[in-house]
Amino acid sequence: MIALIMLVIGSLMLVSSRDLVRLLISLEFLFASLFLSLLSVMNHPQGYETLVAVIFTSSSELMILVAVTTIFSKMFRTTSLEGDRVD
Repeated sequence: MIALIMLVIGSLMLVSSRDLVRLLISLEFLFASLFLSLLSVMNHPQGYETLVAVIFTSSSELMILVAVTTIFSKMFRTTSLEGDRVD
């Protein structure tokens, strides 16, 4: 139930975000809901290995998104996803 609530919150944030940081936060909500739903499915020993692999994959994805956000904000001097480019 909590995973479903987090999925709805993340989806609403994703649709309404106009800022790169909010977009990143909404994606993390979606991944957190995925982890919560996987926890209930993984009841055998191999399930925990799969869960650890998913967590490490998501962590590396988060680092890439933070790097892209940093590069985007340095290039355009903003994290807004709308408006004109600032030179």
